[in-house]
Amino acid sequence: MKLFRLTALALASASVLIGCSKPSAPNAAGGQESSGYTDADLVWSDDFNGDRLNEKNWNYEFHEPGWVNNELQSYDDSKENTYVKDGFLVIQPLKKINDDGSVSYTSGRVNTQGKHAFTYGRIEARLKVPTGQGYLPAFWMMPDDESFYGQWPKCGEIDIMEVLGHETDTLYGTLHFGEPHSQDQGTYKLASGNFADEFHVFAVEWEPGEMRLYCDGIKYKTINDWYTKRPGFGEVTYPAPFDQPFYVIFNVAVGGNWPGYPDETTPFDERAQMVVDYVKVYQKKSYDENVEKPSKAVVADSAAGNMIVEDKDKWTFLTAQGGDGRLEVNNGNLDIYSVSDGPVEYAVQVVQGPFPMIKGNVYRYSFDASADEERTIISTVSAPERGWIRYFPDTKVTVNKDVQHFTWDFTMKDDSDADARLEYNLGSQNSLATVHVSNIKLEKIGEVDLAANGMSLLPDGNMIHNGQFQEGKGRLESWDITNDAGADVSVTNVKGVRELKISCPKGNFASDAVMVSQKGLSIPGDREFILSFDAHASKGSSIDVELGELKETVKLDKKTNHYEFVYKNDLPIKTVLVFKAAVAGADVFIDNVRFKENAILLNGGFENGMAAWELYSHENADSEVKAVNNAAIVSINKTGDMDWMVQLKQSNILLEKGKNYRVKVSAKSDKDRKIMWALQRDGSGDNDWTPYSGTLVLDVTSASQTFEHVFSMDYETDPKVIFTISMGAVDGTQLNDSHRVIIESVSVEEVK
Repeated sequence: MKLFRLTALALASASVLIGCSKPSAPNAAGGQESSGYTDADLVWSDDFNGDRLNEKNWNYEFHEPGWVNNELQSYDDSKENTYVKDGFLVIQPLKKINDDGSVSYTSGRVNTQGKHAFTYGRIEARLKVPTGQGYLPAFWMMPDDESFYGQWPKCGEIDIMEVLGHETDTLYGTLHFGEPHSQDQGTYKLASGNFADEFHVFAVEWEPGEMRLYCDGIKYKTINDWYTKRPGFGEVTYPAPFDQPFYVIFNVAVGGNWPGYPDETTPFDERAQMVVDYVKVYQKKSYDENVEKPSKAVVADSAAGNMIVEDKDKWTFLTAQGGDGRLEVNNGNLDIYSVSDGPVEYAVQVVQGPFPMIKGNVYRYSFDASADEERTIISTVSAPERGWIRYFPDTKVTVNKDVQHFTWDFTMKDDSDADARLEYNLGSQNSLATVHVSNIKLEKIGEVDLAANGMSLLPDGNMIHNGQFQEGKGRLESWDITNDAGADVSVTNVKGVRELKISCPKGNFASDAVMVSQKGLSIPGDREFILSFDAHASKGSSIDVELGELKETVKLDKKTNHYEFVYKNDLPIKTVLVFKAAVAGADVFIDNVRFKENAILLNGGFENGMAAWELYSHENADSEVKAVNNAAIVSINKTGDMDWMVQLKQSNILLEKGKNYRVKVSAKSDKDRKIMWALQRDGSGDNDWTPYSGTLVLDVTSASQTFEHVFSMDYETDPKVIFTISMGAVDGTQLNDSHRVIIESVSVEEVK
């Protein structure tokens, strides 16, 4: 189960020192490593010499307590929390005793989003940090358009400086990326002094394919291995996600998962201040983005036989959040004693690893188990280095005084991993009964060709892989190129716009002299599909597109046009999509290639697993989803304190103005509770989440129910509507007991 330090959306701060000089050039002091950047490369700076924060450069952020990381502070634009004085930016956390005796905290957070954002360069700040238990100051960066690669952590995060308020001699610099969430962190410890009593210069030098972290000109960490992808999709071409504009943030958090919480020793005077002398950005005129990701060693398959080792030292007993107990191991037999089971399933945990799991291998997992009294245990094979995704899903079994044998076969469908681990989780299951586990085996029993049945359906319902041309080498993964015209076939990358570009020389060519194709499409029978794409050309021309029996010629001009064709076949077929796109003396551009079932909402019966659906689980929540027997089962251990913190959702739904729609949701839950659904505007860019359908509250119980609602689309036509089923907090109350919400089917249909 999940047990790791979260630093998502980290923070920033400092304290005050009067009369300090302001060096202008990077790495000016003796003994420091040389930098490739000079004053001539300076493109933006703020030295805070005015009498107030320059709002042409900076935005104030506004957030309620608990917004991220279980932090205590609220953020606003109070001049008591954030102000400029004597040439410094000061961020001051404050503590308030309210009239009812409760305690609240405020702090400051400012950013340059929408005003100053940078791709590559040296980003540095001279500052000092607060001291005190529970403080987490940070100088860091986030993407100007967080939706470009997807919500955190897929979008990436650059933490240039984080210092824990109770350990002010140690600096952390971190990259966050994924998904699944991964991070690479460097630390730097001062030989003397600390970051709270003196100013120090913190910097990152960011170039395509490499990040270098500095403190006072000393390079303490180089990072060049990262990635981003959405679950079920291919990996986006390196150096994504760190190939897009990022903006700068300063803030100070009070409390949270990593620093812990203030205590009686925590000061809220000048010692709590984050004080920033300056921030500067240096950039070269250009950067070479033609870089390749460092190659990794191939994960070696395990030797034949059982991968689980009986050796006592191979097993580890872990506790968390108040869980307590002990483990005894005798000849591979586990006796797990619980003293306190804690509030989460991983509060009492026994694990073994790491061991390799190889993509395409079929495994048999088995064990014998009993307990002194009837109770449940949960077992899984997880990925500690890959955001704790599951290779064998969390599986709960009931054990009693009789020894029972449990066995399962499963296929490893994720990328090979050398660092998998086996877990037994006994926390939060309303029992302290001792558990006995023996005869534990995890064996490879075969291999399968995961590509044998053709290209798989992507999670968004698209059958075309890499239809936006941003995955793999040259951003052309999954596509085959036939080029008999001497054309230049590439993918553009101008300000983040990626399109397939086919540049043909002058001459006489048939359209099939250049063909871009994708094979292995397995199309089910007796369904209607829509093939769509966007295209344009440098001059008036035409190209041919073929898919099975579909053969069309489309005319192109300089304007980007959207093309759609209906496709239906009676019987299942395997076929190839082909663009015949040779146009002599012209550039042809193709993008956003999709082949989806012709339905308002896709995979509403979950026949194709979780294809077209995704689960949003806020970091303050703990939930996961899997499709079983044509239903989506959302397992929730903790909801977070807002209703939207657990959501099952589907994006890119078309609702047309003036049309009426009927929505049906069939659902149940093993805990009586409320859930909500809505068809709403995508507000990721401007925070406008208008619920076009209204927000419907459903009372779900252990009995299956079907809820129906008809509404009129009274807004402008919107092709990017999101269908959400919210399963977070109920009426503002967080639920911490484990339960499951089962969504059996969802449908949206037009009604006359």
